[in-house]
Amino acid sequence: MFGQLNRGLADLGRPARWGSMADFMSTFDQRFPAPLDAYEDYFKAYHMSCFPGRERKDVSYGGKIIMPPSALSTITELELESPWTFLLRGTGRSRSQSTHAGVVEFIADEGKVYLPSWIMRTLDLENGDPIHIQGARLPKGKFVKLQPQTVDFLEISDPKAVLEQALRNYPTLTPGNIIEISYNCLTFEILIMEVQPDAEGISIFETDLEVDFAPPKGYVEPTPPTRPPPPTMASKWHIDQLKQDVILPGQDGSSSAGSTPRDPGSVPAPFKGFGQTLSGKKTKGKKDKPITPRDPHSMIRSTNHPTIVTNNTLLEEKRVPAALALPYGHLFFGYDVQRLRVPAGSAPESDAPPEPQPELQAFRGSGHTLQSRPSPEVIEIDSD
Repeated sequence: MFGQLNRGLADLGRPARWGSMADFMSTFDQRFPAPLDAYEDYFKAYHMSCFPGRERKDVSYGGKIIMPPSALSTITELELESPWTFLLRGTGRSRSQSTHAGVVEFIADEGKVYLPSWIMRTLDLENGDPIHIQGARLPKGKFVKLQPQTVDFLEISDPKAVLEQALRNYPTLTPGNIIEISYNCLTFEILIMEVQPDAEGISIFETDLEVDFAPPKGYVEPTPPTRPPPPTMASKWHIDQLKQDVILPGQDGSSSAGSTPRDPGSVPAPFKGFGQTLSGKKTKGKKDKPITPRDPHSMIRSTNHPTIVTNNTLLEEKRVPAALALPYGHLFFGYDVQRLRVPAGSAPESDAPPEPQPELQAFRGSGHTLQSRPSPEVIEIDSD
C-alpha cells in the first residue's frame, strides 16, 4: 500500500514514496497546515513494561503512546494542528485490527513506540512486531456507552468520579475496544459499546461528554425479597384464628372424644299424655302423627327443633372458635369481617329520576246513591 520501505523493517523509516521532506512538503499548499493523515510511519511496537525507568501509569492505563523524537520532528515540519491523534494498525496477521491513540511524549528510542497493554492486546501484537501509525482527524465526542467487564466494578463507591479521572488519560475512544482503568490497585476492563457521533472513533479532548453505563458483563438482576405481610393483632398476640373447639351434644364443658351424640328421636315431644274433663270423662289423647316434611323452599320456620339451644338440647356436634387466652384487660378485634352478600336477583336501585305522576284533581269522578237514580252532575263554580 505504501510502496517499498526506504530502509526496510530493520530501520522502519519513512515510506520511500515521500522521498525527501522537501519533496513531501511540495505536495501541499504552504499557506495552510497539512492534514493530520499526511503523517504516517512504521515502528516496532513494545509493551510499556519494556520502557526504561519507572512505571508510567498514565500510559499503562490510558490511550496515549510514547514515540521517538524523529516523529516529533516530522510532525513539526508538517505543521500539523493539535491535538495530535493517530490511527494505529498492525501488519500481517493483525492488519484487520485498528484503534486510535494520542501521544504523551517523544522520548522513545528511534524506530520504537511504547504502547499500553490493552492496545497490544487489541492489535494482537507481540514485542518487536511492526505497527503502522497514521495521523487521523476525529470528531468531537458527544455520547459514549460503556460496559464494565466484571461485576466488581459495582463495588466502587463513586464510579462516576473514578471514571471521570481515568478518562483524562484517554484523548480518543474507539467503538469495540476494551480499555483499562486502575483504581485502588485493581484493574478494570471497560468495553466501548457505542459512541456519538457515529464514526470510527471520537475525540474526548476538551469536550462535554455524556456517559451511559450498561449492566456489567455477567451481572444478574437480584430478585427483590418478598415482603412479609403487615402485622395484625392476631399475629402480635400469637392467636390462631383457625383453631376450633368441638362441642358434643349433652356436654356442659369441653368436647370429649368418647361421648356419643344423642338420638334426635329421643327428644321429648311437647303435649304428650292424656287429659280429663270436669265431668270425669277421659279424653282420647293426642294421636302420635308423623310430622309432615317441610318443603326445602318453604319460608315457614320449622318448630320440631328447640329454639334455645344448650349443651343438653344440642342434636349434633358443633364447631366454634377456640377460646382466646388473652392477658387480663386486653380485647381482640382481629377476626375477619364477613361482608353481606347481595343476592343476584336483587338489583340496586337506579339513580334515574322517578317518573312524573299525573296531577290529582279534587271532586272528579262519579258517585252512587241508594236509590236507582242518576247522580247529580258536578257544577263547576268559577271563583272569578
